[in-house]
Parts: sequence; structure tokens; C-alpha cells
Amino acid sequence: MPTVRALALRPFPALSAVLLALAPAGAARAAEPARVAVADIGFTDSSGEARDQRSDHEARRLSLTRDVRADIGRAESLGSLALPCEGACRLDAEGVEKLRQRARQEGARFLLVGSVHKMSTLVLSMRVAVLDAANGKLVFERLLSFRGDNDEGWRHAGAYVAREVAEQLPPR
Repeated sequence: MPTVRALALRPFPALSAVLLALAPAGAARAAEPARVAVADIGFTDSSGEARDQRSDHEARRLSLTRDVRADIGRAESLGSLALPCEGACRLDAEGVEKLRQRARQEGARFLLVGSVHKMSTLVLSMRVAVLDAANGKLVFERLLSFRGDNDEGWRHAGAYVAREVAEQLPPR
């Protein structure tokens, strides 16, 4: 006796064959993670400290950017795409729009932009925004402060940002 499935496929054998052939491709597309283009993170310092720490801050900025990209790329539902700039990316309206267009052209669904600001010896803030790469709409924004102008403080802030992105963005 034929099964229900066999009976359902009988009237349209050609259509059934086409649908079955396309199913794996569609399933693979649906399983692709949402790509997040992560632009180089910026840095400003208004602390007024006498000691020149530019090289330390540049190394931390580069490490933070690299770590955020890697952490987002490890999220099950997301993929990461590096969107480098010469130095830190411009985060004014024109700069962000250019980054958004680049992200969209590269196939990213989202664009992450951010910058760290050192206010004092101990306190830094980091502002991060995620935009829809297709239309530029703000998906979410975070302003966090962290203590410790050292490798550990910056790493901790970057890990927090990556977790927030992974938790807040729709997977596909």
C-alpha cells in the first residue's frame, strides 16, 4: 500500500523532483549566519595625562577591533567581516554612510561601528552602534563605561560588546 507521501508526490512528479532538488540549497541558505561587518574601532583621549600613551592606545585599539571581530565570528548565528580603514574609521554621518555601503557590497547584513573615549586615568567609555547594512536603520546602540586603561580592561569591554551583539541581533 503506498504511503501518504508517495500519494502526495504522484500527481506532480516533475514539480516534486524540482522541489526536492532545490530543498537542500534553500536549507543551506537559511542556515547561513547573518554577517556583521565590523569597522575599525576608533579612539579619542581627553584625559590630559602628561605621559604619551599613543602607541599603547593604538595597540589596544587594534587588538580590541580584532578581538570583537573574532568573538562575533565565533557566535553560532553570526559571521564576522573585517571592514578596515586607514587608521580608525570616520564615524561622522558621511563616514558611516560610506562604511554602510561597503558593508552592503561585501554581503554583510549588519554594520558595527564604535569608538573608545578615555576620559581620565581610570575611566573610559565605549560607544557602539549596529546598523542594518541594507537601509542604515539603527538596530541597537550601547554606551558603556569601563575601568582600567590596560589590556585587561579593553579585552573585557570588547568581550562584552561581542556578547551583546550575538544576543541582540536576529540570527538570519
